[in-house]
Formats: sequence, structure tokens, C-alpha cells
Amino acid sequence: MPRTHHNVSASMLTFLSTPLVLTDLGKKLSRRQEPAELVQRNIMREDEAHPGVSNFLIQQKMALESEKAKDALNRKIGIRPDKVDLKLRNILRIDSTESLTGVPPPASSSTATTAANTIGGTPVGPLDLQRTDDFATRQQAVRSILKRRPEKSDLEASNILKPNSSVDPSIVAAQERLKKSQLVDVLDARLRERPDAEQLCERRILMFSETVEVLPTFRKSEYNRKPDGNATFRKLTPQMKVQIREELNTFKKHEMPVHEQSLRNTCFH
Repeated sequence: MPRTHHNVSASMLTFLSTPLVLTDLGKKLSRRQEPAELVQRNIMREDEAHPGVSNFLIQQKMALESEKAKDALNRKIGIRPDKVDLKLRNILRIDSTESLTGVPPPASSSTATTAANTIGGTPVGPLDLQRTDDFATRQQAVRSILKRRPEKSDLEASNILKPNSSVDPSIVAAQERLKKSQLVDVLDARLRERPDAEQLCERRILMFSETVEVLPTFRKSEYNRKPDGNATFRKLTPQMKVQIREELNTFKKHEMPVHEQSLRNTCFH
């Protein structure tokens, strides 16, 4: 049987693929971004997006935006923390031969310098910038933090840790779902049994005032509601904040009277 060759011309292929090309092009054109968005993303210049606008006005606008960006950057640079503050926050590492101020200690210190920086053997200054934070001090701080952490039983009682058991996880999950459903039933029952507003008013637990009184107040121009600029909390250093937090946690753990069933609800900072 003789072979037959089917030759398809290029024009026929073009004719068949034209609708697909038009559909694809229409989708891309519908998804393309507007000129304003391209200008905002610095992909297109503003003079290209608005050819009718004068180039002089566009250049003035660009120069103004550049000056505004420089001013914003200068403000941020002006309020950034210094090197000492970054070291106190443990953002910058302190070498063993370097003080917190960044100035290396002298090779030989005189007695007069030592006497000027100490009073009775205690370093002077709230931040103690001349004393290096050695390994022993950090070790003691870590040990004090580890002593304050809750026990494993407390975490399990607070549902932070799940108790380790050899029971199948599917059985444990089923038990938890059962406990949740029982708790939901108990809460729904209590909500249904709670008294309404009329019963509370009869028992003189809930009382409403029959008169509404509106009291005048001062205007913003008459009464300054801004906080005091010389307040104590504005002058606290990072080290002072840490000391206050440790003192508060110690008081809550050892001195504050708390019911034994409410110990797990104590919030430590």
C-alpha cells in the first residue's frame, strides 16, 4: 500500500493558533498593572506615565520627595541607640578585655583612679560601666533564672506540657475530647441556671440608677493631659528595669500571700 504524506502549511498552523494567542494576550492585558502603581513601585518614571505634565514640575516633586526621605532617615539615625545601650541589651557582644563603654581598660591603673571610681570597694555609677560582665556574673544570673522557672508538674497542671504516658495517642485524644464536651455541658448548665437581671435586682445584687448625670470636664486647651516629661519611668535604664522586674518576681514568689489553688495563676514578668 503506498504511503501518503500529509503536509500542513504554515498559514494553516497560524490560523489554528491565533485564537489561543489572542486569549492568552487578553488574559495578560487584563492582569497588567496601572501606570500609577508602576510609578509607585519605581518601575516607571512619572514623566512617562503622565506625558502631559511638565518635566520641571516632576523634577521638583522628585527633589521634594528625596528631601523628605533624607529628613526621615536623619530622624531615625538621631534616635537610634548608642553602642553602650546595645551592649546593655545584649545586642552587641562584650569582649573579656573591653568595658561597656567600648574603651579598653588601661594596662596599669593608678591608686588615685581606683579610689575615684570606688567608694568603700563598691563601684560608683548606676550602670557600673567600668566593670566587665564576666562569665561568673552571667552564670549566676542564669542560675537565678533557672531557679525561678516552674516545675514540670506545674506546667502539666497548667496544660502547658502534656504528661508523658504509654497510652495510645488516639485514646488520649478521645479522653481530651470527652473532657472538653463535659466541660461545655457543665458551663451550659450553669449559664442556664444563672439568675436574670430582675432576680438580681430583687436580691439587691444589681442596681440601676434612675437618673443619668452628665458632668462637665475641662477642654484640651484648659487641662494638659500629657504625661510629665520628668517622670521616673522616663529615666529608667535597661539595668534598672531588669532589677525592678527581678524584685517584683521575688516578691510575688516568696512574700505575696496567694491561695494555694491560685498559685498557677500568678503572672511573673
